[in-house]
Parts: sequence; structure tokens; C-alpha cells
Amino acid sequence: MSNTHPHGLEFLFHPSSIALVGITTAETGHWTHTFLDSLIEFEFDRPMYLVNPKGGEIKGHKVHRSLRDIPGTVDYVIGLVNAHIAPQLVEECAQKGVRAVHFCTSGFSETGDEQRVKLESELAEVARRRGIRIIGPNCMGIYCPESRVSFSPAFPRDKGHVGIISQSGGNSIYMVRQAALRGVRFSKVVSYGNACDIDENELLEYFAQDTDTTILALYIEGIKDGQRFRKVLEEVTKSKTVILLKGGTTEGGARAAAGHTAALAGSRATWDALCRQLGIIRVSNIEEMVDVLVTLSFLPIPRGRNAMLFGIGGGASVLIADEFESRGLTVPGLPGEIMAQIQEFTPVAGNILRNPVDYSQAMMNPDGIRRTLDIVSGWEGTDFVVVFIRTGQFVHRGVVPARVASWAAMLFAKQGDLPRPVAMVLEPSIMPEEAEAIWAGILGCVAAGLPVYFSFASAANAINLVLTHAQNRPATA
Repeated sequence: MSNTHPHGLEFLFHPSSIALVGITTAETGHWTHTFLDSLIEFEFDRPMYLVNPKGGEIKGHKVHRSLRDIPGTVDYVIGLVNAHIAPQLVEECAQKGVRAVHFCTSGFSETGDEQRVKLESELAEVARRRGIRIIGPNCMGIYCPESRVSFSPAFPRDKGHVGIISQSGGNSIYMVRQAALRGVRFSKVVSYGNACDIDENELLEYFAQDTDTTILALYIEGIKDGQRFRKVLEEVTKSKTVILLKGGTTEGGARAAAGHTAALAGSRATWDALCRQLGIIRVSNIEEMVDVLVTLSFLPIPRGRNAMLFGIGGGASVLIADEFESRGLTVPGLPGEIMAQIQEFTPVAGNILRNPVDYSQAMMNPDGIRRTLDIVSGWEGTDFVVVFIRTGQFVHRGVVPARVASWAAMLFAKQGDLPRPVAMVLEPSIMPEEAEAIWAGILGCVAAGLPVYFSFASAANAINLVLTHAQNRPATA
């Protein structure tokens, strides 16, 4: 264990043993096998038990007929049982000395049904009376690479410094997988669902003390104690960079949130004001969240807002410049002496050596590209460099992979090799050969420690959000 906490939730992330209660024995590929597959993929190295009244064996692991039949102690239970027997499971867990139960099970207060709301209250009451902590119900639970616990076998096994608190299980999976593709790694992720016991406030208090986490992403649909929420957020923002995605800010979204996690939503203006006051980066969708996580993880904070844009295509140059300047970033023109230095080894015909620099006719000249990047990134009028490659505008499909691969070989120096921070825009394609080439480019970016974005707008938006946060932080910290 890398650190200890005065707070009582640390054991959730480092369980000494796990039991999967209610795992289906009849079907392969059943959703209840997700957790088993994840623990196997992550090579969970403490005792792991499977429980189903039918007994038997799953993937070489014995299936016990009840918790009582397990010979050893059980620290943490993943509850995969039907909702109506969840309170009974908590009673059985108490008899076994279990400390916490994560209920993936749905069918509680999120349905809006009076009996189901009552069932969730009963579940919470039994847990309080028996001294057992509950994550959920209706959630995916814990992902902690350090302790080899995960709710998806597709998640990366190596740890990082990004934490996620997400009311939604599906959104947490999407955030982790999309950000991981671009190199982001995680300390701890919690999907907490209906929060009948452990809620966003208690999780925030935990993460405020967690030295493994420096960036904290929040997906919140509703809160139960607004005053406490604000107070603990103030504490968290003193030591972490916090990004917030608030679900349910419209009438339709609020209705969906009530039907998803039984959450009370709150107005958009209220959340906007909270984020401004506490120096929280507010995003409006998961794609923005991932872009900001990529930026915070891989782009050294530029000293200013002057962007040097370098890529292929006159029309693309116009559009990327518009995207950056419309978000308050500046695209300053190159002075004559800098253009003259580039013209010494680059033909003017077909190349526009201003800013953006359109290197269309010299794109197969790796030495020229590198020398040009050295010159423009060393110019005092530059604060950061954005290289853009738009494969979809090439005339011939067959040429695309070779061109992207050649650009990758030319450009993927390590972050820090150039005088200014560097970001990459690689516009994706669904055509198989193009997608494969772009994927190689993304892997090159990740290996080089470069942030990679999938559109001009997403790069401009994320860099602006992070820069604005950095500029305002001293006043709010």
C-alpha cells in the first residue's frame, strides 16, 4: 500500500479478500462474470471466492454455495444478487465479518417505484445497524490498479494520478477507456450509483487526503447535502485540480437523472457559480472531460496564450486558426526574419510560412519539418505549438498510411525536446486503413508524452480551459 489515510474508506480500495456473491453459473459471458474476468485479468493476488447456491466451478474457481461455506475471512463483497434479497445478503455478510458490500444490482430507488424506494431504505438501515459500508446500489464499484481491483478487464493495469468519482457506472467506463487510449492513467475510480450509504461527500473527503491522486474528475447527477458538498469541495481544490461534469442540468436531463440514480439535479447556473468560485474546471460532456484530462496529464502549462499552428492544408489552417482565436487563444503572425530562416531550406511554392504554417508541399521532408519546428517553437512570440494532421483530406486512400507513418517518424520526439510545449491533432477516420494509421500515430504521441486531440475544436477548447484555470487559480486557491 503506497500510503495510509486517517479516513476510513482506504480499505475499500485495498481489500484483503473478495467474494462475488450471486455470480451466474449457467451462462458464459453473463454480465455477472465481468467482475471475475476483471479480477483474473488484473491478477488479483489475494483470496477470491465465488458464491452461488448451485455450487460448481467457473473458470477453474470453486463456487461456494453460501458465504458461510467459505473457509477464510471475507473483507469485501461484490453483490450480484437480485434487489429483493440484498438486505438479506447484508445480514449474511455481517455474520461473516465482511466490512463492505458493493451492490452492482439495480432495481431500487432509481425506478421511482414506492416499494423499490422502501427496499433501498431497508438496505441502508440494515447496513447501518450491522456496521457494514455499502457502495451503491446500481453501480460498478471500485477500480484501483495498485491493488489489482477493477470492474473492467479492458482497463489499464498500470497506475497513474487521475481519480474519478462517478455516479454512473457506464460513464465511468467510457471516461477511463477513452482517456486510457490517449495515455491517461488512474489512481482510483469509484462508481457509486444511488449512494444509499457512501455518497459523493464521503468520497470527496477521502480523495482530499489521497496523495496518489493529483487530478480529480467528477461526474455528478445529484447531491444529498449541498452545504457539506461545497465545504468538502473547497478542501479538495486546495490540493487537487478538479474537473466537474454535471448531469441533469436541463429538464429532460434532470428527469433522466431521477430515473438513473434517483438524483436531485439542481440548476445549471448554480453549478456554474460553484465552479467559478472554487476554481473547478467545468465541462459539458465526457469528450470535453477526456480532452481536459489529456491536457492536464501531458501538456506542460504554457506561459501564455500564443499558439503556433503547424500542419497540412490551407483550408485546414484557416479553420484551426478560427477555432483557437474564437476561444481567446492567439495565433500571432510570424515576423519576416523567422519566415526568412525557414525559406532558406523550404520552397515557398505550395507552403504558407505564416501562422498557421501550412507545410503541404514539403511534408515528406523530415529534416525540413524538424528544422522548421525548432525555429518556430524557439521564437519568443510562441507559447506552445500545435501540430495538425487531417488525413481525411488526402486525395488517395492508399497513400494515407504511408504519409501518416512518415509524419509520425518525423514528429514524435519526446515532450520537452522542443523549446515550447507541443500538442498534436490527429483527426480520426473510420476507413480501416486510415484508422489503423492514425492509431499508430496516437500510440506514437502517447509514447512521446504528447497530448493528442481528435479535432481542431477539441484541442482549442481543452487548452483554453486548462490555461484559464491556471491563470485564475492563484486567486481561488
